[in-house]
Amino acid sequence: MTATAGINGFGRFGLHLLKYWLDRADRAAFSIQYINDARLDRAKALEIIASDPYVDFRDYRFETNDDGFTISGRDGLEQRIVYSNAPTQNEIPWLGSPRLFLECSGDYTAASRSRAYLRDSTTLVLISATSWDADATLVYGHNHQTFDRAKHRVISYGSCTVNGYVPLADYIEAQYGVIDSDVHVVHNVPLYRVGEHKTLQRKFCTLERSGPLLLPFIDQNKNFAVIYSIVPWAGTSMIDFRFRLRTPPTREQFFEDFRRAIDPGGRLDGLYGLDQADVGPQALNCTPHSAVIIANGVRMLGDNLYLQAYFDTENSVNRYFDLTDYLAQQ
Repeated sequence: MTATAGINGFGRFGLHLLKYWLDRADRAAFSIQYINDARLDRAKALEIIASDPYVDFRDYRFETNDDGFTISGRDGLEQRIVYSNAPTQNEIPWLGSPRLFLECSGDYTAASRSRAYLRDSTTLVLISATSWDADATLVYGHNHQTFDRAKHRVISYGSCTVNGYVPLADYIEAQYGVIDSDVHVVHNVPLYRVGEHKTLQRKFCTLERSGPLLLPFIDQNKNFAVIYSIVPWAGTSMIDFRFRLRTPPTREQFFEDFRRAIDPGGRLDGLYGLDQADVGPQALNCTPHSAVIIANGVRMLGDNLYLQAYFDTENSVNRYFDLTDYLAQQ
């Protein structure tokens, strides 16, 4: 049986999540049956679904019903979703109904606030952001199998940069040994906020603190740094990695190892992609990968490995979906 799920927050993350789940609903272990958004009523939500320039719902037909909408796919399957516009978390009419509560609003990232969802049938809350007081931060493909249903009730999936860096860094540590590392992120903003940003802005990135908590071989104060900048751009973001290695491979050996790792059944299967040439960020819009490395941008300089990559920060729902799907089966 599939586990029922409800989303609170139908912003950029919730919109991507609905589409990602619809494309995989026939094999997912959970079923999205409820959506609430404090700011968007049903009419506005349907307007965004029909017109969003990045998230394409053309394969689905949405029809309103008494309490939400019915979604029909080309395969003939129908999904019925209750939609509500409650302004506060305790006013959500379906509170306590789904088994999984997917907190995607960005308003309740503190686990102390999200615990209010744990009532009646709801046994697990999954926050779509970094949460410093969550029972656990589970990064799919890294430590998701450490889930303990007796201890972990409110879980953070990390963040787009955490998912982009952590499994890759852990693989490289196991393969070659990491002496030190840094990450350069050029991060997009939602289209409606582009006008607020006139130039590059240096920001704190949750990876700066989360990385050392998840990876014992890096330390924020000794051998790890994140340079994180916001730009007035709504497309796919850039993320570049540098690793100084204990046993550096040749460039050719790195590709041989990495291709084996991302092949089916490999350690990084489904998590990372590899494109030969850089044809621009838009080609990777809505990529299912946490990051796509550009082969032509890979360099070995002495004992330093440099990796150029793109990642769709909005569509980091790919790993949130995978984590939710895994937890729904436990």
